[in-house]
Amino acid sequence: MHTPHREGAELARTSDARLYILIFDSLPEDDYKNDKLVDMSIFQELAEQCDAQLIIENSQAHNITRVIKKTAENVEATQVVIGQQVENLWTTLIGGSIIDVLLHELPSADLHVVPKPRADAEADWNFERGVNAYLIKQTDDSYVLSFNHEKNTDFEGIFFKYLGTDFNNGLFAFHEDNRVYEVRVRDSVVHSLDDVI
Repeated sequence: MHTPHREGAELARTSDARLYILIFDSLPEDDYKNDKLVDMSIFQELAEQCDAQLIIENSQAHNITRVIKKTAENVEATQVVIGQQVENLWTTLIGGSIIDVLLHELPSADLHVVPKPRADAEADWNFERGVNAYLIKQTDDSYVLSFNHEKNTDFEGIFFKYLGTDFNNGLFAFHEDNRVYEVRVRDSVVHSLDDVI
């Protein structure tokens, strides 16, 4: 599957160049704290897998081209790989698309665009915002989801509940051995830590 990070990693490998992964963070900290905690751990793991340096920039959404340009100039990038963003006609007519602006603003760098269907292939997100939660091991080796920290808590993490369900179904993300794991939760139970998503 082609994604911006895979395209970038392959391009860096074949060019014998340094790879940088730019994470553009425009979400409010208070509202998305738990989501960011999981996402940033995943991005860090991704950077390690790709032997890349992770750069996180906090800014407003309308500054995305400015942030990409500044970062590309700071690291002296000769290649920039982005996932295509769907933009409405007014954005394109009034201010130019992100791609057009980057082509103009970064004339010394080649711009590679991963088409949206491939860039978003893993981005289907059908969950509510994450909340702090805990797993408590049961005698049958399953784990019960709890929203209260108790003495016998085995794992602390973040629970993402499926949209449109009244039950605690979704995924539980937690750190273990410097990795982020995501396991399925069905009716408040994780039947196995091997049930990794």
